[in-house]
Amino acid sequence: MKENENELVDLDEEGNIKEENKKEKKIKKKNYTFAIMVSLIFIVIIICASNLIIRQFKKSNQIVLIIADDYDEMSKKAADIIADLIKKNPNAVLGLATGSTPIGTYDELIKKYRNKEISFKDVTTFNLDEYIGLDKNHPQSYYTYMNEHLFKHIDINLSNTHIPKGEGDTKLNVQNFENLLNKNKINLQILGVGSNGHIGFNEPGTDFGIGVHDVELHNKTINDNARFFENDIKKVPKKAITMGIKNILDAETIILMASGTKKADAIKNLMDNKVDINIPVTVLNIHKGKVYVIIDKKAASKL
Repeated sequence: MKENENELVDLDEEGNIKEENKKEKKIKKKNYTFAIMVSLIFIVIIICASNLIIRQFKKSNQIVLIIADDYDEMSKKAADIIADLIKKNPNAVLGLATGSTPIGTYDELIKKYRNKEISFKDVTTFNLDEYIGLDKNHPQSYYTYMNEHLFKHIDINLSNTHIPKGEGDTKLNVQNFENLLNKNKINLQILGVGSNGHIGFNEPGTDFGIGVHDVELHNKTINDNARFFENDIKKVPKKAITMGIKNILDAETIILMASGTKKADAIKNLMDNKVDINIPVTVLNIHKGKVYVIIDKKAASKL
């Protein structure tokens, strides 16, 4: 009888132990599941935060976006960056652009020179492009443009200014300009952008690896430039010599300026971080140095 009682007690105790084990296992399972969920949430947060930081770092390390209130403020901000470079490096090599966009910046640089803030006497310049078949003294040649809008107003040594030749042997002119660029590292390249996304005269579809070359201008570019030729597209040259995208990317630093709603699509494509051969300006997303994108509010309207 005692043995049976002992067996009953043992069974009860054993049963209680089994029940307690079940409860402990349930509690441990709940704690384990909760720990896994917390860990997963924590890992997801870390991954998302890391990706955000990486994207922001990559973007800030590559593109510096400056949105100015208007064209005048845009011009001043660009001129300040250029002037700071010249102050730090009086022998700076500048890549220059033409068209309506950089005129305000050149005006600001002339003011800084007249105020004795900077000197261009040891600066070297290379222009992006020139029309083919246009006499260099033609009112709309880029040779004339640079002299009228900048060179004749500052103390630059004209022998240190370089503009592609649009007259004579085009093949030879292309090679000579490429040779000059290969011997000179551009510290800062100024760029505008066409409404179709072209930079220099690198039209949509231009190979990113190409150097100085001659190009057939697209109808869109010809129409856009007609305003400089009495709005007569027949007077606009159909060909040009231009730095290639490879030459542009070789510059240490780039300033891209854009003003007006016509440039908004090109700027949006650039700032979307895409790289598309049919939108040449987007190649700036793979530039290894710093790129300042300085635009007015109208050009930023689609961001």
